[in-house]
Formats: sequence, C-alpha cells, structure tokens
Amino acid sequence: MTIFKWAIPIILTGISTMIVKIYKDNKAVKLAILSIIRSQIVSKCESYQNKGYLPEYARYCLEDLFKQYKALGGNHGIEILVNNTFELPSRKDGE
Repeated sequence: MTIFKWAIPIILTGISTMIVKIYKDNKAVKLAILSIIRSQIVSKCESYQNKGYLPEYARYCLEDLFKQYKALGGNHGIEILVNNTFELPSRKDGE
C-alpha cells in the first residue's frame, strides 16, 4: 500500500505535465496555422485587387480560406480586406 502513496502523485504529476505541454504545443501550432492562412489571404486579396477582378474559382478558394481562418479564431481586420476583394467583378473589364 505504501507504494501507492508515493506512486500515484508522481504518475499524476507526470500526466499533468504532459497535458500542459500538449496544450502549449497545440496553441503554437494553431497560431502558426493562423499566420500562414492570414498570409495567404492577404497575398491573394492584394493580387486580385491589383488585377481589378476576382474570378469565381478564386472567390471560392478565398471564401474557404477565410472560413477556416475564422474557425481558428482569426480576424485582425482581414474581414474588411476580404469583403473589399469580394466586391470586385468576376471578370476583367472588356471580357
């Protein structure tokens, strides 16, 4: 019985340490993914705003990227940029 008196707290301490590490690692991965998605969104928005139009296939891609970005908790003013890009026509003038 005495083995349980000291073994259980040691095991529980080890488990709680692992849980904290997993939580911190998951948070870091989430932040990294958010950063990558934000970069992709900004790059695509700037590219299509410079072109002056947003093709349908790119609209679907941008919608999906932004949906995932928001699901992970991101925003940071990106929504304004995305909405401005969605206002672009789907074809270049003259096509």
